[in-house]
Amino acid sequence: MPDSGRSYIRELEEKFFQVKMNYYRFVIRNEDKNILGKFLKIPEDWENYIPAEGTKLNEDIKVRLNDIKKKKSWELKLESLYLFYITDIENKIIAVMQQKTVDEQEIDETIDSLNSLILEIDGELLNFKYLMLTLAKRSVSDFYYILGSYSRFFYKRNFTFEKDVKNILADFVKILSGYRNTEKLVGKFSEYNDEIKSLFQKSSNQLGWRMNEFAVKEYLDGSNHVVKIAEFNKIVKAGFEYKKQLTSYYSFLKYYYNENDGKLFRLNFISDSLKSKLEEGRITKDIYDSYEEIRGAFREYKLYFESAGLLDFGPDRMSYSEIIDFIYRVSKIIEFYYLRNMKYDLLQKLRNEILYYLEKEIFSIKQ
Repeated sequence: MPDSGRSYIRELEEKFFQVKMNYYRFVIRNEDKNILGKFLKIPEDWENYIPAEGTKLNEDIKVRLNDIKKKKSWELKLESLYLFYITDIENKIIAVMQQKTVDEQEIDETIDSLNSLILEIDGELLNFKYLMLTLAKRSVSDFYYILGSYSRFFYKRNFTFEKDVKNILADFVKILSGYRNTEKLVGKFSEYNDEIKSLFQKSSNQLGWRMNEFAVKEYLDGSNHVVKIAEFNKIVKAGFEYKKQLTSYYSFLKYYYNENDGKLFRLNFISDSLKSKLEEGRITKDIYDSYEEIRGAFREYKLYFESAGLLDFGPDRMSYSEIIDFIYRVSKIIEFYYLRNMKYDLLQKLRNEILYYLEKEIFSIKQ
C-alpha cells in the first residue's frame, strides 16, 4: 500500500476509536450518573423513610426497588473493576491483528490484563459472561462477540463461554507475546530488502522482477556466502510463515467485521433499536447521532479495509504484497547460489517448499 494509503487507513482506525470513546464518555457515563442519581433516592432503611406526598409504597414495591438497586449497583461495580481490562485487551488484540505499531510496554500491560482476567474468571465465570454481554448491549465493548467470532473462525465451532473463554484468552496471550518477535522480524525484512534491492530490476515479465546475476555473484562473493545463504534461508522460512499469519489475521478481521452476523450487523441492529427509541421519545437525538457517528466511522473504515484487500494489508513498513516480493527475491538469490554450487537436492527442496507457491501466488496477483 502506498504510504498515503497506509496513513489513511490508520486515520480511519483512529477516527473510529475516538468516536467510540466520545460515545462512552458523554453518553454511557451520563447514563451511569442518572442511574446512580436514582439509586440515591432508594433508602437503605425504609423504616425512617418519609415518602413524598401522594406516594404509596407497599412491601412488594420496596423489595423490588431494593433488588433493582442491588443488581444495578453490582453491575456498575463490576464494570468499574474490569472495564479497563476488557477494553484494553479488545483494543490491543484488534490493533495487533491490524498490524498497527503498538508500544512494547503497552503490550506487556495488556498481557498482564489478560493474566489477571484469566485468574479471576474461574471464580466469577457467569458474572463475567453477564458483564461482557451487558457491555456489548450498551455499546461499550464488543469483546464478547470477538470471542465468539474467534471461536467460529479458528476453532471451527460455535462459541460456548464456559468452555472456550479461557482457551481463547490464552491464545490472546500468545498472539500478544509473539508481537515482539513480529516487530523484530519485519525490521529484518526491511533491512534485507534495502540490502538486496540493487540486485533486481523491475520487469514486465509475469513475476515483475529481473535478477542481475552478475550483481548477485559479486554480492555473494563479497561476503561469507555460506553464512549469508544460511541467513537468507532463515529469513525466507520466517517470511513464508509470517505471510500465512497475515493472511489469517486479514481473513479473521474481514469475517469479524461482516454485516451478516458480525460487527457491522450488530452496529446496524443497535442503530435500528436506537432509532425506534428516538421515535418513541425514550432517547434524545444527541444520543442517536452520537451512535450514528460510530456506525458511520466503522462503515467508512470497513469499506476501505476491504477495497484495499489482503495485498495492501500488513505493517506500515511493508505490506503483504511487498513481503511476497521480498521473499521471492531472496529465494531467487538462494536458487542462484544452489545452481552455481550444484546443490541440486537443496535447490529442489527450495523450489518444492517455497518458490513454487510464491510464483503461483505472484502469477495470480499479476493477472
